Amino acid sequence: MSKTHEPDRVSTRGIDHLAFVTDDLPGTMDFYTRVVGMRLVHVRRVPYERDRGQPPYDNLRHYFFDMGNDSLLAFFEYPKGLARSNRDLPGGMQHVAFHVPMDRFDAVVERVRSHGVNVIGPVSLGGRFWSAYFFDPNGIRLEFATSRTKTPVGVVDSVRQTEEEARAELETLFDDPRLVDEWLAKMPLLDTPVETT
Repeated sequence: MSKTHEPDRVSTRGIDHLAFVTDDLPGTMDFYTRVVGMRLVHVRRVPYERDRGQPPYDNLRHYFFDMGNDSLLAFFEYPKGLARSNRDLPGGMQHVAFHVPMDRFDAVVERVRSHGVNVIGPVSLGGRFWSAYFFDPNGIRLEFATSRTKTPVGVVDSVRQTEEEARAELETLFDDPRLVDEWLAKMPLLDTPVETT
């Protein structure tokens, strides 16, 4: 039996869509459909609205891909010649990880590799976590992630920890043991570690 604590939970179901920027929409369309295997499901233009936090260009193309599990990956097409963002600075998006069921993981990695894309991995990130990394044509770092557990579990359950595992990490962040205990009390902890294959 696992320890559970149910604080006020967020009422979202997950990702509706992630929105990125490209200056090569045809190349992006080709990569995500042919190489990664997503479907293009919606194409439109977006008028500029000053007070909505929208991109600062009028009538931008905004194209959506089905990334599975009823979630979308979207791209705005910006003008060519703009500076690239830096994923390794605060506020940047470091990478996007797509969950792949364990029984499909090797095939999905091989699909991308078969298109001449440099794939790093699969690599073990310790315990049950396995990942493979590559870049899209826009320089966005992508990851295929899976959990090699004996019994299949969902994405959230795959990252749950024992109190010992979580405490060891939180003690590297907080010097005050009371803060460590406060955070542990908010986490849905496991009684025993998850078995891996």
